[in-house]
Amino acid sequence: MKLKLVLLLTLLLTACGPALPYLPPNEIVTHAGQAMLEVPTFHFKIEIAGSPVYLNRVTALQLRSAEGDFSRPDRMGVHLKVIAAVAAAELDMIALGNEQYLTNILTRQWEVLPPEFGFNPAVMFDPKVGLEQVLSGGIDDAQLVDVESLDNVNVYHIKGTLDGARVQGMSGGLIGTSRVEAEVWVDGYTFVPRKAIVIDRSVNTEKPTIWTLTFGSYGKTVNIVAPQLGSK
Repeated sequence: MKLKLVLLLTLLLTACGPALPYLPPNEIVTHAGQAMLEVPTFHFKIEIAGSPVYLNRVTALQLRSAEGDFSRPDRMGVHLKVIAAVAAAELDMIALGNEQYLTNILTRQWEVLPPEFGFNPAVMFDPKVGLEQVLSGGIDDAQLVDVESLDNVNVYHIKGTLDGARVQGMSGGLIGTSRVEAEVWVDGYTFVPRKAIVIDRSVNTEKPTIWTLTFGSYGKTVNIVAPQLGSK
């Protein structure tokens, strides 16, 4: 009976979208976490909508988006778009392990990341608490939504929920501890994640914070080095 069900689901998926073999949803998710850990570099983009995310509540600095490259084990170059107390602004950040650098919001010159800034984006891909670890542990109530084509790549689209505590570390504390809704689009051939969405209702249930993460250029060569302090 179980074999018949698997064959039926495979036929339905093939008929409705790109042809990929049926796999249990959480097996796909855990494969995605492991596959991402094995890739040395990738490009990422993070967009935030809905209720604001504060990098620092004292300075009222809100994160709107981030885009950059990550190189294992802990090197990241990222361009941030933020909303400061007076206006929108853009910053560049480099993380090299425990060393972090940021362009000054006023002078645009490189300086050592101030301790009060309170956010190291490289933590999002830390093998112990980052996205890879979250995916490797699977998601709750995992359901296969469909097999789709995303940027000309055949992907599995899976949704479920996560205990907020599991994604707190990944977000550097920017996501709340309440249960969050999660979706992930996984490459049907390499199993690396291509897109993920996390919906956080801990701040506002009516207007949740929506994190959209996209990934690409897996394995490309990147060169992330410390900037010259005081330069632009």
